[in-house]
Amino acid sequence: MPDGRPPSAGGETGPFYREIIDKTKAVLKDMGTEFPELAGRPHTIVGFGWHQGWNDRVNQAFNDEYEKNLACLIRDIRKDLGVKDLPFVIAETGMTGPKETHPRALSLMKAQAAVATYPEFKGTVAFVPTRDFWRDKELSPTDQGYHWNTNAETYYLIGEAMGKAMLGLEGKR
Repeated sequence: MPDGRPPSAGGETGPFYREIIDKTKAVLKDMGTEFPELAGRPHTIVGFGWHQGWNDRVNQAFNDEYEKNLACLIRDIRKDLGVKDLPFVIAETGMTGPKETHPRALSLMKAQAAVATYPEFKGTVAFVPTRDFWRDKELSPTDQGYHWNTNAETYYLIGEAMGKAMLGLEGKR
């Protein structure tokens, strides 16, 4: 997660972290330009979805820091966007399916699930398993495993699961 390293993780803040915050604030500041139908209407950030991790599962050093960095990311996003208990859904990086055996892949997915169990995140962070959404290359447009073989059904199922998890968190607020 070096490119997305959050400030509180220590070291240099990643450029993608800054980009997430800067672009989000810019859109919120001028919502009417990005979404003309919302011009002049009030808006609130009600949730944040996180589906990332391939590069962190192929690099041992990144993998070793992933759990700590993800927890810092949640805290920092909440702080920088000014939403104290912003609901956060983590979608598992299960893009090689239920048969995955590589230790770094399993370690990363375990770290993603673990963060959602932190007491400080109780009721505000959810983890969504995704390995069962994998579709083999024979059922997909490509054989590009790190992008779920570009299978639209897979992306739909991930989005649907994340949405349901977000609604569950919203119901607890």
